Amino acid sequence: MTKAGALYEFWSCFGLNAYEENSVPTGDDAPELPYITYQLVSDSIGNDVPATGIVWDIDRDGHSANKFLNAKVEEISKFIDIMATPIKCDGGRVWIKKGVPFGQPYTDDSSGKVQGRLINVTVEFLTAH
Repeated sequence: MTKAGALYEFWSCFGLNAYEENSVPTGDDAPELPYITYQLVSDSIGNDVPATGIVWDIDRDGHSANKFLNAKVEEISKFIDIMATPIKCDGGRVWIKKGVPFGQPYTDDSSGKVQGRLINVTVEFLTAH
């Protein structure tokens, strides 16, 4: 699996569809919320690379997305805490660690209905290339 595949595997293991932030389908193919978008980063051994993921949801029928989003951030936090080994990839491994701050509210929707939680991680590439 490539380094890009390892990052996709990580972000997609939380029960939601995950999309690289520049590859989210649009128009008729746009995914339904909730979903995750993430930065695709790459490097080699010796460098810790900051990256982000965003968990997105929408307020429905007067019910706030905040409870769901906060719970998903906690789930991801706990998963990172108990990750026993880095994710295998071609030529090595990818180690995902918590960034600082780990999670914070985020939105880019002027209506205020679409809400997100920005998750900061640090990715250590244990690869030669």
